[in-house]
Amino acid sequence: MNGWGKYVILAGFMLLWIIAALAIYRDAQQIAANTQQKIRNEMRLEAQTMAEKLAGVLERTYVTIKTISLLPAVRSAAPRNRRSIHDDVVKLGHFGDGDANTIQQLYNHVSTDVAVSEVYLVYDSFAPERGEVPFLMFDQVLLERIANAQEADNTHEQDEPEEYEAAEYAEYVRQLSYLRQYHAQLPRDAPEGIAAVTSSLLRTCDNSQYTSIANGDERDTLGILLSVPIYDQANKQFKGLVTAVLRANALEAVLNGWPRLPITAADKAFLAQQQIDLATPAAEYLLENRQTGVRIMDRRNLDLPDFLTGKQQAAIHLEQTIRLPFSEAWQLHRYKSVADLNVAIDPIRRDMWQRLALLSLLIAGFALAVERVFAMQRRSTRELSQMANYDALTGLPNRRLVAEHLSNSLSRKLTLDHQYAVLMIDLDDFKEINDTLGHQVGDSLLIEVSRRFVHSLRASDQLLQLHNHNPLGNPGGSPLNENESMVGRLGGDEFLVLLPNLPDLEQVMGVAERLHASLSEPIALGPDKIYVHASIGIAAYPDHGQTGASLLRSADTAMYLAKRQGRGQTVVFQQEFDDKSRQRLQLLTDLHSALTEQQFVLHYQPELNLATGDIDSVEALIRWQHPLLGLVHPADFIHLLEQSGLITDVGRWVLETACRQLKEWQDQGSPIKHMCVNVSIKQLAHPAFADSLLNTLDQAGIAPDALCLELTESMLMQQPEANIQLLRSIRMTGVKIALDDFGTGYSSLSHLRQLPLDVLKIDRSFVIDMQTDEGLAICETLMTLAQRLGLKVIAEGIETAEQYCTMNRVGSDWMQGYLIARPLPAEQADQFAQTFDWRKFKAANGLQQHPPGWTPLRGYSRESP
Repeated sequence: MNGWGKYVILAGFMLLWIIAALAIYRDAQQIAANTQQKIRNEMRLEAQTMAEKLAGVLERTYVTIKTISLLPAVRSAAPRNRRSIHDDVVKLGHFGDGDANTIQQLYNHVSTDVAVSEVYLVYDSFAPERGEVPFLMFDQVLLERIANAQEADNTHEQDEPEEYEAAEYAEYVRQLSYLRQYHAQLPRDAPEGIAAVTSSLLRTCDNSQYTSIANGDERDTLGILLSVPIYDQANKQFKGLVTAVLRANALEAVLNGWPRLPITAADKAFLAQQQIDLATPAAEYLLENRQTGVRIMDRRNLDLPDFLTGKQQAAIHLEQTIRLPFSEAWQLHRYKSVADLNVAIDPIRRDMWQRLALLSLLIAGFALAVERVFAMQRRSTRELSQMANYDALTGLPNRRLVAEHLSNSLSRKLTLDHQYAVLMIDLDDFKEINDTLGHQVGDSLLIEVSRRFVHSLRASDQLLQLHNHNPLGNPGGSPLNENESMVGRLGGDEFLVLLPNLPDLEQVMGVAERLHASLSEPIALGPDKIYVHASIGIAAYPDHGQTGASLLRSADTAMYLAKRQGRGQTVVFQQEFDDKSRQRLQLLTDLHSALTEQQFVLHYQPELNLATGDIDSVEALIRWQHPLLGLVHPADFIHLLEQSGLITDVGRWVLETACRQLKEWQDQGSPIKHMCVNVSIKQLAHPAFADSLLNTLDQAGIAPDALCLELTESMLMQQPEANIQLLRSIRMTGVKIALDDFGTGYSSLSHLRQLPLDVLKIDRSFVIDMQTDEGLAICETLMTLAQRLGLKVIAEGIETAEQYCTMNRVGSDWMQGYLIARPLPAEQADQFAQTFDWRKFKAANGLQQHPPGWTPLRGYSRESP
């Protein structure tokens, strides 16, 4: 029995070992399968995001050239092409200077956004064999980049590349023939339904100049021609095309996640400045057009050509159709090689063999060993789940888990009487905080912001998971409740909030306000106190999207619009054009009665005179106290006033009210001696404006030199010669003229020198940018220019002590901004001016002493009053 017992025990241990080994093997296989599925799911989400990004690039390009094709000047122009490159169609009167500027601005906008190298207008019967060239060419941005690249590379004359036009011009002939045959008539539903045609990869004209012969790569001369037809204004018949030249290497850069490829020394310097890591793994994407055969991929990925030719089999291959309004031929492929997949699977296999070895060594204590092995496996599963689903820094759900949670929630049958809202949040100026105070401070800031967001939503504690805590808050790891709010971090300074079961958008806006309010208090990070603002975009199911991807895209679009509107803004996604039209029509209707019903009010923003330390001037700013909407911002109705023709009457009211208020202050002995009033170019160009202005001054009883009219730079440059004469006649009355938002337009120095100006107002965008060397250099240049022209300078948008000190150093005469005061009602503005104490102001804002190395830049020093 003893002998048999040994065999029985041995057999028993062997049986236990076999059972345990099979269990370990099956467990490892399951983990490997789950890991592979997780990788596939992540790849699918990333491919969808990349497809949406590429769709945005192609669609924005299409929309821009379609817009150009629908311009009246383009449609009504004589359908002929230039006979040589020396023809100037603007000087010949074939195309208006203003229309050319409009097209130039459209080109500038899309080329800086999408890296379009050129935009051409080619009319029918284009014959390059006769020496004809396209009607107009817009390539300003590309030529600047070529110049910068040549300057940085310092190429020799014999190394200069030549233009190659044959393939490009031949493609224009082909596309003209195709569009003439298949799209000869303007669609009835235009501007919708306008076709587009795409070329194969070919060598384009200016792209061939972008690199030198010695250092260049032939692939960097290739491009794609995306064209839309031009239809005659009168008979709506086909007459030509508008084409945009997309660089192939620009699309390749999008696949890499870079702003551009490092082709030249200038490109490498730019990417280094943007902190782009060029050593990142090669992209696994292939962009393909099934109709033209165009294929664009990361040239560093040597596996992609083998996948295409069948020499190598991909472990994972995903396809994503890029949805465009003009084509479904674009396809995005995502590959994962067997070797790359094994990088993730091999640790699981090694772990399996290690556990088997450990099991063999500890067979005598099999029960304990099995328990430990399974405990280890459970911990590994939880850790893998946490790493896959939660952000390592803040502990919030990451992009993958948020997208999965949103998709699962929308897959349920949602009730129509409740909203499912998505809030996309981006912190304003986070990059500046990171660059200035360091990434460690930036990380601490993100953790604190995450805590405030979760707290402000009164969310479950299970969402407030920070370092080294179970993300689900319990050992069992129960799934997140789909009926609860979720705060997630998408990466960087982007956050996402999911709000299920809210009755209406009003409550969603209330949540957004709570999120803004949670950031109202400064964040203390060591010795530093930081104020943070956030831009929020809102999208709601089902109005703004019925899938998770569409909701996220809508919220992201709204968030970027919020950022463009300034700090701390909230924007709700607007999809229906009819809703916008009705709202605009309602505002326009209400504007006709707003003046007669005395709904307009004026607020006054003080301006600090740095020579005296007094508040001796204010700027009058109009506000609309709407009976239903409350206080309406000027940006929402000024353009409607101009379009409706009401701007003249409202502008006269503003001028008269401001002058009467100034007279009242002067009679009361107020420190406020000067009034600045914004004037529309339509109001200024009215034939009776000068007489009306003198009559207003006479009735108010104020001196003309106490009034300053502010006009924007872009406004004056619409018809510079006529406006110069107009301003000279007004200035002869004694009224001062100020150029507002100086530096943001496109005026030439020759026009600026002729303008009869007294004051330049430096735009707040330059003031904000002074923290960089380039921004400071621009401000110093503008100040020097003003001094040479004998002009006073007002710096707008002063919000921080640092901006105050810098603008004081470069020589500003007045300062205006929230650091000094916000726009105030008349009574409060006068009280503020009377009680303002410059010494106390400087003491309160830490301005008693000049910063290190302070010297005035305009040849004088100021004595503090």
